[in-house]
Amino acid sequence: MELATGCAWRLWAIAEIASDEHGEVVVSYGELLQEMFPDLDPVVDDLFLLEAHQIADLPERAPARELAGVLHAHPGLNRFLVTRHPPIEEFLSRLLTEHSPVRGGDLATASKLLVWELADWIAYQREPGIYDTESQVDWDVAAVTEVVALEGKVVIDAGAGTGRVAFSVAPMVRHVFAVEPVGTLRRFMRDKAAEMGIGNLFVLDGFLHAIPLPAGSADVLVTCQAVGWALPDELAEIERVVKPAGIAMHLFGAVTAQSENPLHEPLVAHGYLPDIYQQGNHHIVRYWKQIGAAG
Repeated sequence: MELATGCAWRLWAIAEIASDEHGEVVVSYGELLQEMFPDLDPVVDDLFLLEAHQIADLPERAPARELAGVLHAHPGLNRFLVTRHPPIEEFLSRLLTEHSPVRGGDLATASKLLVWELADWIAYQREPGIYDTESQVDWDVAAVTEVVALEGKVVIDAGAGTGRVAFSVAPMVRHVFAVEPVGTLRRFMRDKAAEMGIGNLFVLDGFLHAIPLPAGSADVLVTCQAVGWALPDELAEIERVVKPAGIAMHLFGAVTAQSENPLHEPLVAHGYLPDIYQQGNHHIVRYWKQIGAAG
């Protein structure tokens, strides 16, 4: 999986939240997650909850020195990561060679920094309800309905997370498919839909670049701060599953100029129209495209 674009998006989003008036990043991603999830208290053993696709992203997500220190001290974790996702073995072996073991207070510090840097993944696995409540995702269904009517439509919420988009649109659509690769988040959505008596929301295991639906399945596809980890493959898959003349839309909650979003140019080049939805406290950067329309 190509990660460069997605990592650029992640760093850009972090900078938006954690920058001072001069644009300098003053808070790390891990510190932001500590503020977001103050009751989470992640520990090294939580890393045994990671799924294969998350382990695949460790080279881009985990701080190298801290990850190496933890793996030197916990060889069983190293074996688990390699067993769960064998292609990671070469990277981890190189990491352990390049970084010496740490002990005592240095190990405790490295462990804390590592687990907090990955705390959103840990929250997905341990406490999806906390993630649903505390995650700072700017969202307003009107950002979609201002562009396209949803009544009676079939909608895909791709990269659904805990289903904020899916649950918001369910009352007005024919069907909504929530596509999400993390198993605990899928269970969370299914349980919530059952509790709420929502019968037109269907939760599927999949990625943006591998959506488990036939071609032309949906009238509308929406992502909310999810697109960009393997952008060319994702956009091709989105155009496959959206009907001709249907709408694909990608929403970002950051408030900076669109031109500073690392996904701006490739999305515009692919025919997406950039604009901004703003209503009250909601300020959403929006890219949308009618599938089949000239770019």
